[in-house]
Amino acid sequence: MSKLNTLLPAILLLLLAGGSSCTIQPHDLPLEKDVVQDAYWVLMSVGGQDVEVLNNTQTAYIRLEENENDVNGFTGCNKISGSYTLDGERLQFSKLSSTRMACPDMEAESKMMEALRRVDNYKLSGDLLTLFDGKEAVATFMTGNPEIMRKQVEDRLHIEITD
Repeated sequence: MSKLNTLLPAILLLLLAGGSSCTIQPHDLPLEKDVVQDAYWVLMSVGGQDVEVLNNTQTAYIRLEENENDVNGFTGCNKISGSYTLDGERLQFSKLSSTRMACPDMEAESKMMEALRRVDNYKLSGDLLTLFDGKEAVATFMTGNPEIMRKQVEDRLHIEITD
């Protein structure tokens, strides 16, 4: 139940904060670079391992701002910011920084930041964004409308989310 209390509000807040114009439904995803931009990408796995949301933490995400080429996000503990370069399927992050709050799981945050620093390309598959270092997948993110995300989170965690 504590995972539920932590995970659902964080995901829904992140998705709703962007407004309906930023919600991307899986059937609307053309394989273009602008699909990656201006969407909230919730971290699902890093380094080949599913992300576990701990008690009293929020869901990690990134958002690539189209107009400024800025990346903003959250590691589950600290806010992150930086820049990105996008050219076709090539994607690189630079000038990444984060706030410095102490958290229960600093290892997970370190893994996410290291993965972002290594990224040099990406692939879209439906509502999944996979970031690569060469041919090695370093992180996977998901986006979508709140109802689809809710169902996928329930299925992934084997729980039922009630309002």
